[in-house]
Amino acid sequence: MSPSAEYLLRARQILATVEHQLPEIARAADWFAETILAGRMVHLFGSGHSRILVEEMWPRYGSFPGFNPIVELSLSFHNLVVGANGQRQAMFLENVSGLAERILRNFDLAPQDSALVASSSGCNVVPIEMAAVFRQRGIKVVAIISRAHSEASTSKHASGKKLQDFADLVLDTGAPVGDAMIRVPGLDTPVAPGSTLGG
Repeated sequence: MSPSAEYLLRARQILATVEHQLPEIARAADWFAETILAGRMVHLFGSGHSRILVEEMWPRYGSFPGFNPIVELSLSFHNLVVGANGQRQAMFLENVSGLAERILRNFDLAPQDSALVASSSGCNVVPIEMAAVFRQRGIKVVAIISRAHSEASTSKHASGKKLQDFADLVLDTGAPVGDAMIRVPGLDTPVAPGSTLGG
């Protein structure tokens, strides 16, 4: 099977995983609609690659007001890979305890709000603490993770808990462990992420 054909096969499997969660997706949509109709905001957060899921919600064509993208550049602007604003710094910062609280001090939070926190592994400190702070403020939290990846990973949070432990509802992207779906002859590691498609 060619890498392209294998990718499409794996993509269909991810879409099937998402389809099985339609009742949960509808529940999240209801919570978000209630928040927006109350004149409040749905807070969106993702660090690293999970920032893509935030930007798929807002701001973009085909979306609508009511979503508050919390995109902390120090955690997600690492397109230079090395040097200033590099990958190493971002990966370090997303595991600094207390940063989520600092970020959220800039926002007016209320129990009528709701939140969506995306993290493929569900094991990095800042997304976990982001969800924990939302919950402390009485805000419903929807987490988007890869269950397979999260179950195979160890939490970096001091409590040992993962993002899903601080969520009212958990959605699974269906992405595999490591978020790489296919092997290409001649490459040492698998490629082709699936978490964005599932998200």
